[in-house]
Amino acid sequence: MDTREAIRTTFMGFYVREPLDRITVKGLCAAVPVARTTFYTYYRNVDDVLLDIEDGLLAGLAEVTERVSGGDLPRMDFGKFLGETFGFIRANWRDFRALLVEQPDLRFVAKWKRAVKSNFARRYPKVCMRQNWDLIAEMAASAVIGAYTWWMEHPDVAGIEEAKCQIERVITAIVASL
Repeated sequence: MDTREAIRTTFMGFYVREPLDRITVKGLCAAVPVARTTFYTYYRNVDDVLLDIEDGLLAGLAEVTERVSGGDLPRMDFGKFLGETFGFIRANWRDFRALLVEQPDLRFVAKWKRAVKSNFARRYPKVCMRQNWDLIAEMAASAVIGAYTWWMEHPDVAGIEEAKCQIERVITAIVASL
């Protein structure tokens, strides 16, 4: 594990146990262990570490979207996309769970919503012309992220297949209502 990854991993260990404003550079450096000057080579402060983690997860989700869609979202196999997305979340379970369930990060959720809305617009371009497009997109993004969050809170209640099915139903209902 490289130094940057060690800092991120240690940070997330702290983040699940304590509020962001209680995580210090000094404490993080002692736990990694790494010199403070090394920390500042990578990050300006602890919030910068959180931003890096958020952006890394969102970049991973974007990569899943592009890989599955091949750049053609309207023709994308939505079931396969959901499966790959659940797989990515499962592979990064600790970080997603920390940011969505254990200590909800509203900045991360807002950025993810923007990405979902952008993908929704690319998948259903005619819907963007609707007068109430912003409301429709917000509802779709909230429903999708809410479903992932609920699944992470209750992984033993509903499996991935059930969660995928519910997400597909919600998106289908939203699109059909137009």
